[in-house]
Amino acid sequence: MRGRGMSRGVDVEELHENEVRILQALKDLRRGSSEEISRLTGLTRDAVERAGAWATTKGLLSVEERISESLVLTEEGREYAERGLPERRLLRLIGREGTPISDLRGTLPRLEIALSWAVRKGWVKIERGVLFLTREGEAALGREDLDERILRRLRETPSGSVPREWSERIGVLLRRRLLRRVRRREKILSLTERGERVIPLLEERKVVGVITQLTPELLRSGRWRGARFQRYDVSLPVPKIHPGKRHFLQQVIDYIRRIWVEMGFKEMKGPILELSFWNFDALYQPQDHPARDLADTFYMKTPREGRLPDPEIVEAVKATHENGWTTGSTGWGYRWDPAVARRCCLRTHTTSLSARTLAALRDAELPAKFFSVGRVFRNETIDWKHLAEFYQTDGIVVGEGVTFRHLLGYLRNYLEKLGVERARFRPSYFPYTEMSCEAEMWDPERGEWIELFGAGMFRPEVVKPLLGRDVPVLAWGPGFERIVMRHYNIRYMRDLYLNDLEQLRGARLWVR
Repeated sequence: MRGRGMSRGVDVEELHENEVRILQALKDLRRGSSEEISRLTGLTRDAVERAGAWATTKGLLSVEERISESLVLTEEGREYAERGLPERRLLRLIGREGTPISDLRGTLPRLEIALSWAVRKGWVKIERGVLFLTREGEAALGREDLDERILRRLRETPSGSVPREWSERIGVLLRRRLLRRVRRREKILSLTERGERVIPLLEERKVVGVITQLTPELLRSGRWRGARFQRYDVSLPVPKIHPGKRHFLQQVIDYIRRIWVEMGFKEMKGPILELSFWNFDALYQPQDHPARDLADTFYMKTPREGRLPDPEIVEAVKATHENGWTTGSTGWGYRWDPAVARRCCLRTHTTSLSARTLAALRDAELPAKFFSVGRVFRNETIDWKHLAEFYQTDGIVVGEGVTFRHLLGYLRNYLEKLGVERARFRPSYFPYTEMSCEAEMWDPERGEWIELFGAGMFRPEVVKPLLGRDVPVLAWGPGFERIVMRHYNIRYMRDLYLNDLEQLRGARLWVR
């Protein structure tokens, strides 16, 4: 085995080409920093350190780490090294008879800095607002001071060393933030006895090392035919790679958008800070409804109130609440208060966007389908399935001839695309829909049906004041966090929003 290029357990013909180049570079050096070896071999510093680590595991090299500290110019320090210190530039502007400080304003940038340091260095004196050169200042005009020498030296020799006796002025320049200290970790590679024995074998057998990449150049030249390629053991463990990716909840939101767009819907967008008029009144929710209490809704301290929309729409909504208007209803039978409708709140559902959209629709635009995805806010007790802030997707279909059966079809299609295998719809009640239903999914882990969202057909009391006539409108407002929780095996809803790196790294891509 020794005759095949073996040296006490090391097969030199299996060495990587970069290992070979490093060993050859160290033949005379015996010991060198990764930076020195990088210059000699033409390899990058990272490549030298990586190959050096391989050679170390084979006992050919030893590696020690050295921490060095150097001084470098900051951006401001570099500017002063090129254009001169502010105090130097001030010195050149002072005449023999003195110069008023007021004459220098607008002429010299950073005048206050220049004045401060010129006085500290004893170059100038100030009498009644006039600057005069001192003897030291006149002498300084003809020579470079130590601060300038240090800046010039570091400009000409970046990361260079400076004499110890300059340490006091270096401290001053550090405090002026013209310099900063940089700590560098450097690896020193040294040949071991085994490495020294291997080098003659490399020369004797003209070993160039194994090749790790099949490049176009190797193919064109035909060198690949005689080359030795590195062997790979695909069963060896490798470090995990964590590439950048979108937050898994954002992936779901993007996917939900795609679901609705593929079904021919247009997206609705609107404010998070909403008028109570759009959030409640336009949806035929009475002003004394419990959901409007502080216990359920976040009302704004500032701005407290907003401006109501088109007076014609406001009057129609008011009449509908008080007596049913022309909807065929008797209304809620109370005196509607515009001040309550003007109150600002954080929207409790994205259905407020549906109300805004209905008010803006024209007959020529019908039939129409709209959806929204956005954050909503509820003043709720936080537990495993409730949060004060969460996402909701809303939708409406407006048009003659649409029925409750169409509504169930849209929702079943949506849930199937989200991966819900077992869902049901049961009758329910909402102030602004009739017929109404609630969608639920089966959670096998908890052994119970989990509430997902409400849906139904908008009542005439909602549609007619906004649209001007009664047209069938299908409406729904699904949250989707619970579906996401099941998909990612997340037990508590709050865990969806944790800054947990392990959870974010380990979360698989949302693919359906």
